[in-house]
Amino acid sequence: MTNYRFENFKPAFDESTGAPDERTQGYFASTSVGFHDARSTDDALKNRVERAIADGRNLTAVYAKQEYEHALDASVPVATFAWFEKLVNVGGGRLVPGHLITWVTVRPTHRRRGLLRSLMTTDLAEAKAAGYPFAALTATEGGIYSRFGFGVATWAHSIEVDTSPGFKMVHEPDRRVEMCLPSELRELAPKIYGEFMRTSPGAMERQQTYIERATGDLNTDTGEADRGVRAALHFDEQGEADGYVSYKFAGWSKNPPTIELIDFVAVTDAAYASLWSFLAVIDLTTRVTFGESAEDSPLPWLLTDSRRVRTVSTEDNIWIRILDVKAALEARPWYVPGTLVLEIDDSLDLAGGRYTITSDGENAVVETAPDSTPADLSLGIAELGSLYFGGADPVILARAGRIDENVPGAAVRASSMFNLGRMPYSPNGF
Repeated sequence: MTNYRFENFKPAFDESTGAPDERTQGYFASTSVGFHDARSTDDALKNRVERAIADGRNLTAVYAKQEYEHALDASVPVATFAWFEKLVNVGGGRLVPGHLITWVTVRPTHRRRGLLRSLMTTDLAEAKAAGYPFAALTATEGGIYSRFGFGVATWAHSIEVDTSPGFKMVHEPDRRVEMCLPSELRELAPKIYGEFMRTSPGAMERQQTYIERATGDLNTDTGEADRGVRAALHFDEQGEADGYVSYKFAGWSKNPPTIELIDFVAVTDAAYASLWSFLAVIDLTTRVTFGESAEDSPLPWLLTDSRRVRTVSTEDNIWIRILDVKAALEARPWYVPGTLVLEIDDSLDLAGGRYTITSDGENAVVETAPDSTPADLSLGIAELGSLYFGGADPVILARAGRIDENVPGAAVRASSMFNLGRMPYSPNGF
């Protein structure tokens, strides 16, 4: 790595000009290349930096010496990395600080030189030393991060809902829904989402981007405001907002006429049903699309004709990397009593070993087990990450050869013990 210089810094503005400072400008020029984003206007870049500061993002940039005339300036990094901290619901409304990784890029001309491995392994070791029980990320490519011990822990469905005449719910919703100016969500969306987050395993605090998208202040495709955004709120029996939807009309060229959901958050089942009922009766449209629906959404069961809900695709969402097995497993609830011995392999030597989990039906004590203690299951640290929120089934992982079942029936026992009573869902990317 002698040909490269690594720098850690926080996004910042130049006090004399009011513009992002040189390092920050270079950093975002690099991530724009990595993620195929259009070059930002001055205003869009300013807003992006403000959001990064609001989220508390910590940046790492890798610089290479400029060798050729006309090439990108040496102030533009050849690789980038960032992390920030957000609370994560590990089950039962228990919120734990997570180490969230994002903006990982390596310029194509500097691939296969160990930059990604160096950035990732250094960061994970530092996160473990800082006391984080796990790290998390969302991946633009599915085959990259398992080698670093990350396992898929939550999933999202992209759905299409036929709202043409005949759309009907099994039970009449309360219909306590009113439209509002999207700007109302600046204050209400964080509050409502904060309440929702405590109901859903795997859900985590959101970034500033989600607030600005919901309010129409940000169109992620253009970096500018989106004046086509509309919004509606659901109110509980006391008149308090407990759900919202942000959406836009897809345009008259779209066939059939379609409403595209930007954000949909419901704290209660009543809010969920009523907001969908509202969407179904929007005039001049016969379809609603949503790219971040829960894997176990109740929507098909709400309708008299479940075929009106069509899953277009399923994608992995949150990937979890366990950094401290004892701390991570003792942080989450355990609703089924029992004992389980796991042999965990970690190629990065951050969290491997043999552990005994003893659950009393509420909490668990996790202890290092001696080598003489037989392991019920043997698995990699990535597979433990997939099990962590209860989203992956140990029985299926054993059938796929991802887990070795050393004791007959141990996978079934693990399936019941890891279950959190509700499939994990985090309508959040970073």
